[in-house]
Parts: sequence; structure tokens; C-alpha cells
Amino acid sequence: MLNPVDLPTVFAEDLVHGRHRAEIHPGVAWWVGSCLVLVTRSHGVALVHDGTELAKEYTGQFCRGAVNCQHYAATISVLGEGGEDLLAYAIRTLQVPGALITTVGAEVTIRLFAADGTPISEGTGLERICDLIARDKVPIPVNDTARGRVVHRPDIAQHFAASEG
Repeated sequence: MLNPVDLPTVFAEDLVHGRHRAEIHPGVAWWVGSCLVLVTRSHGVALVHDGTELAKEYTGQFCRGAVNCQHYAATISVLGEGGEDLLAYAIRTLQVPGALITTVGAEVTIRLFAADGTPISEGTGLERICDLIARDKVPIPVNDTARGRVVHRPDIAQHFAASEG
């Protein structure tokens, strides 16, 4: 592992969380994105962030990891700024797992959700993601054609906002 992390501190029961650079660095988001695709065996992920520059930095790393997971060629649908309600809507619409990246000051939190909208926690895959990272078994692409792509989907966020109004 190039940049070690105290995984028992960063991985909690149902989230990945820590102080930026002191406990968690952007590379962790790369690892989590890639491992989420592998653990869920998904060809897509919905992603929402809180709009802060720090959350956007972690979002970029998460996307880079998720599109580079083995042979999955996952499409990462970035909805932009929003919260858990928007992510739940995107998960239902796209029928893929999701991630929510939020920050409070220098605290970064990554919450993961299965394709059915339930949180991925200990016992439902988070421990497997942590274990893959701990053993430095982060999945990498088998070749360039196996790489996924990032798509920005403001249309989903706009549809959600219109249906809420």
C-alpha cells in the first residue's frame, strides 16, 4: 500500500470517515471506489457529493478507482451536489449501487449503498472492502478496454428536484 491508512480507525460500521490527510487521504476514495465495484459486481455506480472542494477532490479519486476495476467497465454516474435523498432516487432510477461523499470542515465521510438502497455496512460488504485494501488487493483493470467511464448526470438531479417540488 503506497499510502498506508489506519483502517480500523477509518472504517466504521457503515461508513468510511476521517480527517483529511491526517487519517484519510484521497487515495482511500480511489481504493473504495474500485473495491465497491468489485464487491457489488456492478457495471455502474451512482455518486453524489456535497459540493465542497474537498468532496469534489475525493469524488474525482473515487471515480478514477471505480472505472479502473478489473473487467467491469463500470459507468460512474456523477449527479453532482446533493444528499442522501438524491442518491436514493438515483439508485432506484439506475438500479446500481451508490456512494455519498460529504465533508464537514476537514472531516470526510464516504457512505456506500447497495443497489437496493440499503447501506453497505459491516456484514454486508464493508468489511470485505476494508480487507481488500488491507491486503493491498485493490482490483486493477485487466486491459484498456476494461476501463469504465464517468458520466455527469445533472438530468437525474433535475428530475428529482422537479418531482420533489
